[in-house]
Amino acid sequence: MPDTDPAVLGSPVYRAAKILVVTLGVLYALSTLIPFGNQRPAFLDTWFYSAVLVATSLLALARPLLVRRNRLAWACVGAGVASWAVGDIYWSVNFAATPPADIPVPSLADVFYVGLYPLAYIGFVVLARATTRRLPVSVWLDGVVTSLAAGAVFSAVTLADLLSPGAGQALAETITNLSYPIGDLVLMVVAVAALAMVRWRTDPVWWLLGLGAGAFAVADTAYLFGLANDTYTDGTWIDGSWMIGLLLMALAGSTLRRRPVDEVRGFAALLVPILFSLCALGVLIVGTFVPLHAISIIMASGCLVAAGIRTALTFEQTRELTRKRVEATTDELSGLGNRRVLDSALPSMLAGLPPGAALPLTIVSVDRLRELNRILGYTAGDMILSAVGARLREALPVGAVAVRLGGAEIAILRTVASGTAESVAKETEVLLRRLGSPVVAGPVPVQIELSAGVAIAPVHATTSAKLIHCAADALHEAKTNRSEVEIYDPGRHGDLPSYLLPDLLRAAEKEQFSVYYQPMIDLTTRRPVALEAQLRWHHPVHGWIEAGPLRQLAAQVGLTRHLTRILLLSALQNCAVWRRNGYDLGVAADVSVAGVLDSHLPYDVAKMINKVGVPAGALTLEIAEEVLLVDARRTAMALGQFRHFGVRLSLDGYGRSAPSLTRLRSMPVDELKLDPSFVEPMVNSTQDAAVVRSTVELARSLGITTVVEGVASHELLDAVTLTGCSGAQGSLFGEPMSEEGLHAWLASLQRVPADHQSGRGPRQ
Repeated sequence: MPDTDPAVLGSPVYRAAKILVVTLGVLYALSTLIPFGNQRPAFLDTWFYSAVLVATSLLALARPLLVRRNRLAWACVGAGVASWAVGDIYWSVNFAATPPADIPVPSLADVFYVGLYPLAYIGFVVLARATTRRLPVSVWLDGVVTSLAAGAVFSAVTLADLLSPGAGQALAETITNLSYPIGDLVLMVVAVAALAMVRWRTDPVWWLLGLGAGAFAVADTAYLFGLANDTYTDGTWIDGSWMIGLLLMALAGSTLRRRPVDEVRGFAALLVPILFSLCALGVLIVGTFVPLHAISIIMASGCLVAAGIRTALTFEQTRELTRKRVEATTDELSGLGNRRVLDSALPSMLAGLPPGAALPLTIVSVDRLRELNRILGYTAGDMILSAVGARLREALPVGAVAVRLGGAEIAILRTVASGTAESVAKETEVLLRRLGSPVVAGPVPVQIELSAGVAIAPVHATTSAKLIHCAADALHEAKTNRSEVEIYDPGRHGDLPSYLLPDLLRAAEKEQFSVYYQPMIDLTTRRPVALEAQLRWHHPVHGWIEAGPLRQLAAQVGLTRHLTRILLLSALQNCAVWRRNGYDLGVAADVSVAGVLDSHLPYDVAKMINKVGVPAGALTLEIAEEVLLVDARRTAMALGQFRHFGVRLSLDGYGRSAPSLTRLRSMPVDELKLDPSFVEPMVNSTQDAAVVRSTVELARSLGITTVVEGVASHELLDAVTLTGCSGAQGSLFGEPMSEEGLHAWLASLQRVPADHQSGRGPRQ
């Protein structure tokens, strides 16, 4: 059942009824302040007063009847308001004209009057628990402090006289008269405690309930004083206060929350119990000069005891918070800060960098820590990291930040007034030598090796995320080159900076890539037989990013398989289009080693081929030469799945790293793509030409065609033709083309009838 709170409480009919009831109640309360003298209209305190009470009760009861939320709490509050109204109407009908001395005490009216208190108590507590499900001990103590203080002040003002039984009163009359101040006292305590439980929220609902309880306490106290002094008469401000109290409680249930209500926090939340504690202290001070009732002294004393416990709890919570904050920012093993410290310090240090100064970020790694753990045990690795952390704390100047990033990597952040990249590298080398002295980690000292990557702001990056990526790239380069220190070089190997990874993830989500096509030529006919598809990415700042760097970047975030499928689907769709238009051309696409070992890719490729409607032989998958480094049996099984579906396989980049020719016997490939670095030297070297010719002949004997990549000159074209290669590819025959350029290039070719289309690559 959906909550009807907004629909009911915000409806025009309900709002109109609420305004009418509030107007009538306020009018009656105002009438009690008008000095009519002895001519006060009788209807105001008879039928009009009773009618307003009935309307107020109906308003209070309408909330639980119409709205599901907090129904039990508001039903108790509404029943309490109605109980008091019934009692007052009964009293007005039966005793309005009766002298006070002749009114029986207790009467049925007293039963309904007193019925307000337990119902209101239950409603307040249930509503507070519904508002705040889990209350910490500090909140409970705040409720105890504030409620006891309020009770102490109220009882000190009223109970000294009201709790003393009058002479000649019967026990029942005494108990009845005492039930009102005690009920008001408890009502005040519960109301204040409930406000404390909800952290003194600026919520009109709670403040209306609290003010309503306060109005009742004031009216009941004044009424009892009036009876004691024989000064009470109908139609005075006391009756108006009762009406306002009932009206406020009824109005609280009909209030519609328009927005979430925030609780009072910080010093303001502590200020309230402090003020109440001071009030309780004042009651005790006054009690040393003026006799007060024992209840007032007990409540005030209890308030101060609770305040003391609350203070001790606050002190302990502060200590615990400080300890947890230190733990949350400290790496237990090395004693350095953790990643949170770096994330906090790096932006502020970048923003406050003085003109001309530099901010080097150095990431130091303990090399071979995993091997040391395996040989000496994991305690050895812990001892090494602990020793390096202790040495680093001693070596760094004041103001430098050192944190452990995780594993064996430590980041160092410091500001230098001036200095070149070379001077920073030399300082880092000195630091590494100081940190790298032998560490006692077992029976013998262990000589540790350290590597470091350095990125300098603002030279290399101007944001914290980019600076960390640059330093991590430099560290990777240091490990690859087995060098001690590497300074980040954005132009090294043409690699893309790692801070482009978030941009790549967004581009992959929206598939913002383009496919370019480069012709592959049959050296016998000198005609194109296939097009190699290459995926490119247009970055808004760095422009077009080629396929090679894009693959390296995608591998860092696990996007290789996703981009492979984007490339294959686009390439097959375009291949289907040009083959339907009469162009007998196949299509080739790169697949990484991870793609080869992806057990789902062969089936996905088969689905794509069936979807676009091209022969399986029209597709050639170009596989990186690194596949030769994988287990031969596993590789053969993976490639056999593609061959099962009729897809051609090409070993790309052959000759780049002196591969083993014997592996070709067990490799189910159809084609070798010879790397430019393997064939270019043959133009000026007969020995190199002989090696290439031998490779081509060996491949032919195994039933494998050969294609040369990177042919950019006629001299190289003539040389590779003499070796017997089947095909060639390179800028001499055409640069990679976009889909728009591809249409124009296809238009220049001679169409081949559909029944003559073979879907094969270069002929053997």
